[in-house]
Amino acid sequence: MDSAHNQDLHRRIASVVQHIPGGALLFAVLMLVVLGYFGWYYYGADHLDHAFYSLRLEKVKVTPQPEWIRANVAEEVYNKNRLDRISLLDPRATAAIAQAFETHHWIKTTTRVSKSVGNNVLVDVVYRRPMAMIHVEYANPKSGETEEGFLPIDSEGTILPPDDLKDKVRKYFIVYAQNARLAGDIGMPYGDARIMEALSLCEYLEQYREEYGLEVIEIQQDSLTSGPSPWSLSAFTRDKRRKIIWGHAPKLEDRGELPAEEKLKQLLAWLKQPLPAQSTEEQTIDLRITSPMTPVSSRRK
Repeated sequence: MDSAHNQDLHRRIASVVQHIPGGALLFAVLMLVVLGYFGWYYYGADHLDHAFYSLRLEKVKVTPQPEWIRANVAEEVYNKNRLDRISLLDPRATAAIAQAFETHHWIKTTTRVSKSVGNNVLVDVVYRRPMAMIHVEYANPKSGETEEGFLPIDSEGTILPPDDLKDKVRKYFIVYAQNARLAGDIGMPYGDARIMEALSLCEYLEQYREEYGLEVIEIQQDSLTSGPSPWSLSAFTRDKRRKIIWGHAPKLEDRGELPAEEKLKQLLAWLKQPLPAQSTEEQTIDLRITSPMTPVSSRRK
């Protein structure tokens, strides 16, 4: 009944429109208006939103990169995470941008993301800083032979991109540990307790590294310890003329071992002493037991 009534109503409207001068044109215009409305409702608004409010790479302003990073971090994050799909009208946009930046291996954390005039987005980040290079051995996939290389890590033990730092090995501490191997992926923890203890010493000595030419940290097993760590650490200067037997990592000292603060005082006093002119002897200090009255030993190379 209703269907027949609607059909009859449509015929009447069409008949009336046909008898109106220019009725066909009016009908066509009316249909265009209706179709235009629904087209805008379902597509046009989203299209305009994307055109005017989508995040654009050139509008992303990130904390300036330090000199040790070669990659364009903002561009890599933008492309990998398809940030062009983000609308700045979305109230969740800043959280999504922050999360995207924290996936990058050079980003330690995102401290703030804020919008500004002109659809600009300001991203404040803390970059990862290389702390040491791990000397590693690995099998060459082509020849099968064992080769040597250096794997950069930060103070938290996170693996950093080797290609970015391949020409800067000697700008950081170099850590030697027996049977150290390639392990994990870039941006992931290296996962070796020995290395983490060496890193704590690297961080403790970092501010003095350049001034006194400190370069190598060597890890050896201490089979006599009764303390919390089985690893003993030694350090060497770049010119290999000074050897520092540090002992256990800071805060992991054995019973009776000098605390890190006392070791550091004695180390700095020793490093300030000039070496004998034209000497070929390696000067050694043992900070586990050294006191101001303990003589420094030397060994001919």
